[in-house]
Amino acid sequence: MPKLHTPISKHDFHQGDLSAPIQLVQFGDFECPYSGALFGTLKQLQQEEGANLLYVFRPFPLSDIHPHAHIAARAAYAANEQGHFWPMYDALFENQNALGATFLKMYARDLGLDVAQFEADFRSDKYDAQIAHSVHDATASGVHGTPTVYINGEFFDNREGLWKIGRLHAAVRAAS
Repeated sequence: MPKLHTPISKHDFHQGDLSAPIQLVQFGDFECPYSGALFGTLKQLQQEEGANLLYVFRPFPLSDIHPHAHIAARAAYAANEQGHFWPMYDALFENQNALGATFLKMYARDLGLDVAQFEADFRSDKYDAQIAHSVHDATASGVHGTPTVYINGEFFDNREGLWKIGRLHAAVRAAS
């Protein structure tokens, strides 16, 4: 598997210090059940690693198999416009089976967003170029499905498909 194609930048959706010794990039799909399984594991890893870990999320909507993946990615970008990417990220993964437009507006309202602006933003195509760039980056990095994880630029092999905290900890320790 190739290395991460595009280096991490301040323009990425990220949590943690850009100079943290452990840098984990996930290409994920808000509707993918495997990305959803990783969601909780990553929250635990972030809590345990603290300031040592930089977490980056890059959208890779698999629209061919997940009909709401693209609109959910748009919703995340629209929430980011109002400074609420991470709360929306949480809402989307916590409610993977409810990603239609009505639900997205409900999450925006619950997060205190300007719902009219949010809806206008996620219904437009204004984020499609950014989403396409993320998909291109994923493809150039050798990504074929979600979730795909890179730790310090190296592909994390998770052939088992089980996102266990122990395996991630071992990979993080080996990379740091």
